[in-house]
Amino acid sequence: MIFTDIKINTNLNIIVKQKSEELQFHSKVVSVLNDKVLIDAIRMDGKAVKLSSSPNIRIDIMACPAGEAPYMFTNVLVKMTRHNGRLAYQVTALKRGKKVNRRAAERIFLGVKGNIQLGINKSNFDVVVKDISQTGFSFAASRNLIDAVDMPVKLRFKDDYDMIDIVGRIVRKTVLDDKKVIYGCQLLINKDSYQRYVLNKEKVYTEKMKASKNGYFSPAKRNLMRALKER
Repeated sequence: MIFTDIKINTNLNIIVKQKSEELQFHSKVVSVLNDKVLIDAIRMDGKAVKLSSSPNIRIDIMACPAGEAPYMFTNVLVKMTRHNGRLAYQVTALKRGKKVNRRAAERIFLGVKGNIQLGINKSNFDVVVKDISQTGFSFAASRNLIDAVDMPVKLRFKDDYDMIDIVGRIVRKTVLDDKKVIYGCQLLINKDSYQRYVLNKEKVYTEKMKASKNGYFSPAKRNLMRALKER
């Protein structure tokens, strides 16, 4: 895929890297005109980040088209512009995007209770949400569904204050025993709210791991966050 093939409102994950430090943000495409792709500006502490390419900062973008595998565009060029009076970024990708394998998307373990609805207006039953990612999710259930693969499902669960509704299709089934079956699902409808939820979970998980290892935010990460705010 080339970057200009991306459609308006496609969800994007922006990965900003400086040496070993990395920050991730959510955005979406707001305009595609000829060879120009404009995306929403990132906001930190209520203010738009003046993001632009530089020799010290590398910017990668993962595009997540609805119902498709995501594509990764590495080392893109970004410059500030305006769209309909709002701050935006003009993005140019010099290389084609590479399709990201479903398993390459980082999965976050949840272990919370949820409810699955099969197909449209069909039966529903309680499950345990095993893990989630930007491209899919899995759940554990006591029911062994016949002809489960390719079956559409709607998952609803609550995690603290977040009520999540997502739609996917079952792509694999693993029978552990007669009382537990694991179903892996590909995401079909990629909502902004879900992407923000996953990115926040990834951020919390990453920071907890680093905090437990280092006991604090590294000076390099503090500097990167400060640099983005001050640009």
